[in-house]
Amino acid sequence: MYTQKDKIELRILFDEKTGFGDSLMLWTSKIDWRKFGSYIKIELTKNYTNERLQKIDLSDAKLIGITNSSNFYEDSKKYIIVRIDTVKFYWNPVESEKNKAEFYLDDKGFRVVESFYSFLSPKSWFKNDGNFSIERMNDSIKFYKLAKSTFRPEFNFVSKDDRRKRVATVTKEPKFQFKYGKDITENEAVLYGDVILMLASFYHHIKIDYVFRRIHLPDNTITIKNIEQNNFIDKSGNLRSFGIYWTFNKFLQSNWQKESLKNFTLLSKAISLFNQSHLVDSYSTFLIRYNIIEICDKQKHGNIKFKFTLNKKQIKAKQDEALLKLLETIDKNEHDEFKKRWHNVLTLLQNKPMKNQLVSFLESQNLDPKTFPIKLDDLKRLRDNITHGSIAKVNSEQLRQANILLYRINGILILNLMGINDWKLNTEIN
Repeated sequence: MYTQKDKIELRILFDEKTGFGDSLMLWTSKIDWRKFGSYIKIELTKNYTNERLQKIDLSDAKLIGITNSSNFYEDSKKYIIVRIDTVKFYWNPVESEKNKAEFYLDDKGFRVVESFYSFLSPKSWFKNDGNFSIERMNDSIKFYKLAKSTFRPEFNFVSKDDRRKRVATVTKEPKFQFKYGKDITENEAVLYGDVILMLASFYHHIKIDYVFRRIHLPDNTITIKNIEQNNFIDKSGNLRSFGIYWTFNKFLQSNWQKESLKNFTLLSKAISLFNQSHLVDSYSTFLIRYNIIEICDKQKHGNIKFKFTLNKKQIKAKQDEALLKLLETIDKNEHDEFKKRWHNVLTLLQNKPMKNQLVSFLESQNLDPKTFPIKLDDLKRLRDNITHGSIAKVNSEQLRQANILLYRINGILILNLMGINDWKLNTEIN
């Protein structure tokens, strides 16, 4: 196994006579590449060199690609290169570090951490004493609480020097530093890291990833390596479009913890789509943002029955009487068919007319559709025209305004799922 910043490779050695390479290529053409790691079981050999290593887990790995070449030989063995996106190692515990963790972010993570620090500067502007420092900003030194953990964004500083050269370098790495309670589990530690990453991705309107995680637990130290996404469309964001003028620091100080943990699965899906909607054409943007509303709608709509003034026997008599009157208007040859239809109608008539589900949901989120600059009927019409390919019927200006409105609504729905209600819907669209 070879792990680098932008790739994780498995080199599988085999006897060329077995035809393993061709068999592997055929097999991978039939499976779901996203589940590739679930098929791979690893056992450490007795002569492995690192005595601290307990086991290797590839169960979450996705297959990225396979390379086979006539030049791939090691000693007398042929090999094939398999590229995957993640690998997890279990090591013997480090007593002095237990119940701590470091979650390192990709390059997009700089926007998360940079606002917590000042610029690199001399300690004194009035004399050149050769001492430089980069200090944490005011009100950003504390740790934030999340369930059984506390955390904060930090820079990790890595220095590199050569006595024969003029220049020494200090490299910054963005990360989240975690501290855990004594009874923390691996699943909880990973979940807490994912929750914070989700918040950062939503706030900054771009998918931010971890490239490396090191989790120190009492029984083992876990390291998780992910390849870094180098090609991405850069975006930047905040919460201002939702009437919230917080820095990310202020955002972390709000009361999002309980509801974000409770709604993590739903939030993860909604935020992933929310960020994706910034990267596609206007028609796809609309469909994604409309879909987010439907995904966030967790209401259970039950039928509400009318209040009857008669008992069941009396009601049945009245209904039979009404049926006889109605049959007088129907051809005798079709009476049996009408009676079948009549029973269905009776069932429907017991229930009060239901309020429009979309209206009901938005009102439950403290959003009043009557104040929207675009009517819900127009939004539905846009959705139907785009879904059915009737692009010629779509007004481009109306679509532009609809996408802005849906963006604001999406953000508010996500904030509500986090338990944050400090937002304000801006109904003005220029």
